[in-house]
Amino acid sequence: MNLATNNSIMTHGVLLVIFNLGVLLTGESRVGKSSLALELIQRGHRLIADDVPIFHKDSDNQKLIGSCSPILQDFLEIPSLGAVNIRKIYGEQAIIFEHALDFVIHLDIEKEIEPLSRNLGKWEQLGISVTQLTLPITERLPLASIIEIAVQDYQLYQNGYDSLLELEQRQCI
Repeated sequence: MNLATNNSIMTHGVLLVIFNLGVLLTGESRVGKSSLALELIQRGHRLIADDVPIFHKDSDNQKLIGSCSPILQDFLEIPSLGAVNIRKIYGEQAIIFEHALDFVIHLDIEKEIEPLSRNLGKWEQLGISVTQLTLPITERLPLASIIEIAVQDYQLYQNGYDSLLELEQRQCI
């Protein structure tokens, strides 16, 4: 679900700041985005918006800036519990009002990827493209840890290091 105007878009997902990157978690309803967000917040990462983050272009039209509607600010919906106020529970440090979107992680129950590969694509909104990782969900993976590693690996990738390329090169030696 995307609702767009010329200047902004609302989309379904949870927007967080993880290791100083704006990360949007997307996926079908009930895939566990909010539960995963809660676990990441408990690990010290910050919530921007749950359920319907709002994005607009920055002043240079180069990046999307994500925020939350004032009505939903500070709240995260927890399955079986309802909406909880993250700021009241975890303090000011658990919330941030807006941040540039750097990375999208799409959670997919049915997707399988080949070992030693990444399923990178693009998430495009308002004419701006953001790298998207499609991450298969299995019950045996500690998903919050996988998200943190994916974000850190993406940061390395942005700085010119590709672990899969290095492994491939080592195999060719």
